[in-house]
Parts: sequence; C-alpha cells; structure tokens
Amino acid sequence: MTTFVLIHGAFRGGWAWVRVAERLRAAGHDVHTPSLTGMGDRAHLADRAVTLGTWVRDVAAVVELYDLVEVRLVGHSQGGLVVREAAGPLAPRVTSVAYLDAPVPDIGERGVDLNPGGAPEDAALPPADLLIPSTPVSSGGDIDKDLAAWINERLCPTPFGPSLDPVTEPAPDMPARVAFCRDTPTSYPCWVTRQRMDDAGATYDELGAGHDAPLSRPDLVADWLLGDS
Repeated sequence: MTTFVLIHGAFRGGWAWVRVAERLRAAGHDVHTPSLTGMGDRAHLADRAVTLGTWVRDVAAVVELYDLVEVRLVGHSQGGLVVREAAGPLAPRVTSVAYLDAPVPDIGERGVDLNPGGAPEDAALPPADLLIPSTPVSSGGDIDKDLAAWINERLCPTPFGPSLDPVTEPAPDMPARVAFCRDTPTSYPCWVTRQRMDDAGATYDELGAGHDAPLSRPDLVADWLLGDS
C-alpha cells in the first residue's frame, strides 16, 4: 500500500483530486487531499498573510499529525512548488514525489520566475497580499459542459504571496516522476519546466489530457500514479 498526499493547483482545493482519490482508494491505497491555506474549504483563511512556507506547513501538518509513512507526495500545477519545497524536509516519511503538469523551480527561484514569457521585473509585480481572481473554465477538449460548471462553482481566488517566495530547499533526494498533459496551453508555467527537461534530455511522461486531468481524465491520472506503486 502507498500513502498518497495529493496537492492541488491554483484556484482549486482538495476537491480537485476527488475523482483520482476515489480510484486510488479503490485500489487499496491511503489518500489525503488537503486544501492549502486560502483555497478550497480553507478559502476563508485568505485574509491572513499566506506564504510558500504556510503551504509547506499545511502539508507537513497532514504528514506528521496523521503519522504518515511511505508517502508519495504529488503536486498538480502550482502544487508542484509546494511539493518541491516540502518533500526534502519531510523525509524519511516522504519517500517519493510526483509532479503532474507542474512547474518545478530550481533552488532560489520563485513561482513568478517560471513564466513562459520570462521573469517579470520586481517593480511590476503586485503586492504579496493580492488575491488573484480565478478564470472560469470553459468546456472543450476533455471537459464537457457539466464538468466545467461543476469546477466553476468551486473555484476561488489564489493568494499571490507564495509565488513571490524563493525555494530554499535543495532538490529532494528521492525518486521522482514527472508527467505533462499534452493539451495544456504553452502559456502555462509547467512549459518552462518541460522545456528545461527537453534541453537536458531528461525523461518524463506525457498524458493525453488537458491541464485539469485529475478531474477530466481521473482514470488516466490514477493509472499513471499507480504505474510503479
């Protein structure tokens, strides 16, 4: 049995993993899908200062308070920033990581630095206490009208502060898997990491899905996560 801790992306919450979690649990695994501070069922906490460290502590609290071991920490989209920073300090409880369509910063980089258009000038950046409004999801591709409506009912603003904080931890010394979604627009930050991996000749998986694959293609995502479990 593997213990999965699944970290959602921007504008979402733990609910974004509900379909994948059902499949992993049906396969006999333990699954936790926390919402990060300021989002999902914790959106009411967005009025306080939220940093990347806040989100790392959110993950650590789940791992430590539930006494989890043999954890695979999974980050989708912006959740990759959190997984990247949290995994190393949580070893040996966390033994592997997985990044799904996620930007993966190098040490010293911030989320805003992983912009396909290049890192913005600091003077042009909004304040750390900004809440970034969500953009409604449109139907098309692997998202039908009903799913788009279901997602849009649950979207919330995302605290901007964590994207201004540099990653301070070395890359976690543990097995890692990376997958990108074939139909994700090239304007998404995960494309910076994908291009870096291409340039380095690194291997990754490609899933035939859009960026919201955990909801639109949960069987595909669950199968990928279980591929070496």
